[in-house]
Amino acid sequence: MSAQLPGGVVRITPDGGQCPPKTLGLYRDINCQGPAYGIGAGYSVDLRQLPLPNGGSMFKNVSSWVNLTDSDAKLIGKGERILKAGEKLEESSGYNDTVERVEWVQ
Repeated sequence: MSAQLPGGVVRITPDGGQCPPKTLGLYRDINCQGPAYGIGAGYSVDLRQLPLPNGGSMFKNVSSWVNLTDSDAKLIGKGERILKAGEKLEESSGYNDTVERVEWVQ
């Protein structure tokens, strides 16, 4: 996975590792496990730009989130939802693996 990441994005290592401070962590699996990335507040990211180790991407592949930023994140895919600053989210069955893009509340 040597693809260049978009600005403001870091790969969280090891898989299932702790989300860095001041980032929005997104994890492929529930309970903040599996391949993961951190997005800095204010950076809008198309999840197709975040590759998975065995092919594919985080596009419609995120099951858990943790927002360690001071900003509210917009999770866009099956509609638009807001993940408030400081909150964690385990996706429900109706929303699991539906997010396509992350933007931020202005």
